[in-house]
Order: sequence, then C-alpha cells, then structure tokens
Amino acid sequence: MLQLKTPLSPVESELLLQCLLDMENDLKSKRTTSNQDLQKRTALVSARQKVESHIYDCFYREEITNMVFALDSLSRKYNEQLTEQTSSEAAASVGSSLRTVATTRAKLKQASAASK
Repeated sequence: MLQLKTPLSPVESELLLQCLLDMENDLKSKRTTSNQDLQKRTALVSARQKVESHIYDCFYREEITNMVFALDSLSRKYNEQLTEQTSSEAAASVGSSLRTVATTRAKLKQASAASK
C-alpha cells in the first residue's frame, strides 16, 4: 500500500475528484466490458472514494497511476486553453489551476517513488 506523505488540500482534493469522475464517466460512456476497462473503472472508483473520505494512507499503485494520468490529461487541457489571445485574468486562473495540478501530481508521485 502506498500513502501520501502530505495530505491533499481541499482544492487539490476537489480537482482530483473531478479528474477521477471525468475518467470514470469516459469509461462508462465507452460501454466496453473488457477486463482491462473494468479493472480500471474499479481502481478509479476506489481511488475516488478514498479521496472523498480523505483517506491518504492506503492507495494501490494502480490507483496512484490512474490519478497521475488523470492529472496529466487535465494539465494538457489547461495548457491548450493558453493562447496569445488569452486575457490576463483567464491566464491567471489557468495558471493557478496548473499549479494545483502540479502540486497534486508531485504529492502522488512522491508516494509512488517512496515505495520503490
């Protein structure tokens, strides 16, 4: 079992929960029944329940991997929003979200690296 060295802040938890829910919904919308997709959905639901309950000391490696993947996807989405025409207010908001994503991802990767 893996554990986070530093608990997630409320903002980080909310962001991560939204990422996990989005991934879960994407898998549901595919309506596939492959063993791999079912395992991934199970890991996503488990991770989401732990984050919702603020349980940060018993993650499986697959849960951490899925959370990092979800945050990477969100980070790419935020980066695509930044263009030369982006207003300074919108850029500041996206920048703040990117910082939260980076901080959360670092906490997850620390937990994963500590077990190796």
